[in-house]
Amino acid sequence: MTSLSVRHLLIYFAARALPALASMALTFLCIQMLPSDQYALYSLTLLAAGVASGFVGGMSGQPMQRYSHQLDLASLRRALLQLPLGVAAVAVLIVSVYISVTAGLSISAVLAIASIPLLALVDARRNLFIARGRASAVLALDGWRSLLALFFGGGLLWLWSEQAVAPLAAQLMGIVICLMVVSSRAADGPHGTRKLDRAYLHYGIGIAGWMAGITALALVERSMLAAAMGLASSGQYAAQSDVINAVFAAGSSMLASAMMPSYLAQTTRFDAKELRRLCRVGMLGCLAIAFMCLMAGVILVLLPGIRVARTLTADIPTALTLIAAATVWSVAGFVQKPVELRGQTYRLFFGVICSLILFLIIALPLVEHFSAQGIALAKLTSGGAYILYYAWIERNSK
Repeated sequence: MTSLSVRHLLIYFAARALPALASMALTFLCIQMLPSDQYALYSLTLLAAGVASGFVGGMSGQPMQRYSHQLDLASLRRALLQLPLGVAAVAVLIVSVYISVTAGLSISAVLAIASIPLLALVDARRNLFIARGRASAVLALDGWRSLLALFFGGGLLWLWSEQAVAPLAAQLMGIVICLMVVSSRAADGPHGTRKLDRAYLHYGIGIAGWMAGITALALVERSMLAAAMGLASSGQYAAQSDVINAVFAAGSSMLASAMMPSYLAQTTRFDAKELRRLCRVGMLGCLAIAFMCLMAGVILVLLPGIRVARTLTADIPTALTLIAAATVWSVAGFVQKPVELRGQTYRLFFGVICSLILFLIIALPLVEHFSAQGIALAKLTSGGAYILYYAWIERNSK
């Protein structure tokens, strides 16, 4: 069994901190320079492509963590290139039709759609690096991508400060360059003898549905708010949610990446005590992230002269509810790990679909009575139900 070491945790913290800070800085730039309605369009366009990116990443990236040590060289190369691009081609077609029907194709939409296959390649490589404990490679991949996006974003926002196309173009440029820099490192390391088979694809399909469902939840909540209260309100809600979610995504992914060697040891021999310990570590980490968000919020309240601070603290009850919802959903990622490690990824997909349905049922009356906070409350409630579902599965699997 591989135990979680403080050194390993610190290495992954460094590998996730720099990209997270760069991405956060780009988000702050967008909030500062884009009008609320343009930020809403940017967010909705990016999320529509993000649903597809989540599905493609789950299909081609997440199985890489579990099976990369077992694949022979030919199968590994197919998993890094042919599979991501093949699934991405289908996703691009579906998202193009969706955006054309709902909002109409625009330059922003084309840029977001173009990023889907490139993000699939990035995700497959990142997960290979994580599986092999190569934190420096994770840092190189995400560091180049996020820092270049920030660099180009600053320039393009200065040129097109009123247009959502600027940050989308900047992120696409960052992805292209980072792939050129780090793609040659992806196939290094030991290989097994297993071919890319049905088990690999079966595991990926469930994860893909789960990742797409999580992103679809964010798309639905903002679309619902835009329909009920207008793009400006949706843009303000999206700004708060994007910042909070970015902090939790960086923190929880850092923890999960550092724990990956311990998790992979559980695929050959389950140790209930070790899994409970890992779950406790994840929960404590999520609570620590929530505390950091609250402290950052206090600082922002003291800076009312800055537009970013005004936007993020304009609706404090909604912001607090969003922090609670992000905490619950981050904890859920650690609670569901035993189910994922057993290869029962179809249960992840089923769970997120049920949560999405629950969200839709309760969000409609809540948004009428509580506006933006009602949407956040529905997200919090659906996250709690999601955790209870997996706790029930674990209780009945013993």
